[in-house]
Amino acid sequence: MPNLHWGILRVLALALSTWAASAAAQQVVVEPAPAAPPAPAVVVEPPPVDIERFSVIYSPEILLSDTAFDKALNKAGRGEGVHNIGFEISTLAGWFTRYHAQLDFIHGYGANGVRLEPLAFGWALPLVRTPGFGMEIEPLISLADGILLFTNDDRGDNNVTFMLGSGAEVQLNLLMGPFYMFLSPIGVEVRWLEATSGDNGNTWGGADPFWRFRIGLGVRY
Repeated sequence: MPNLHWGILRVLALALSTWAASAAAQQVVVEPAPAAPPAPAVVVEPPPVDIERFSVIYSPEILLSDTAFDKALNKAGRGEGVHNIGFEISTLAGWFTRYHAQLDFIHGYGANGVRLEPLAFGWALPLVRTPGFGMEIEPLISLADGILLFTNDDRGDNNVTFMLGSGAEVQLNLLMGPFYMFLSPIGVEVRWLEATSGDNGNTWGGADPFWRFRIGLGVRY
């Protein structure tokens, strides 16, 4: 009988331990591993697009030929160089197209005057473009450049010489934050109309070619 009792007790103990293990297994909840945080989105800041540019500009010119235009100024000296200093504004007119307008004080042919370049268009092709720095190459044409020179006629009286021309050049633009500068070592200006008032005043047509150099420094906004 004792053996029987011990056997019954062992069976009961085994059953209880099995039930306890099963209950504990049911209570254990396996939590899923926390999801990894999403990777931060990489935001590429687009380079700033400047609509307007304003610059101070200096553009000397050197006469490449000797034609009758010098005689239209009714003076003894021969013009061998022209100096323009003033300011230029440009605005974005298309995807790459920029409109330029320039107003200068001019000293040329031994006289002083005003130069206006109201119809110039360039194509600013980007070479490097980042948020803080950019580089462009810009072919540019000027359709009508007007000059008023205040001169004297053969009698020494004050008169005005009016000249019209057109030009073409290639300039390099450097963009640095809100500032920019440009340099144009390759340019030509051709004056094709000239009219002088006063004694022996007359009007001439022709082609007076000048080599023109442009350098400017300004801001963009």
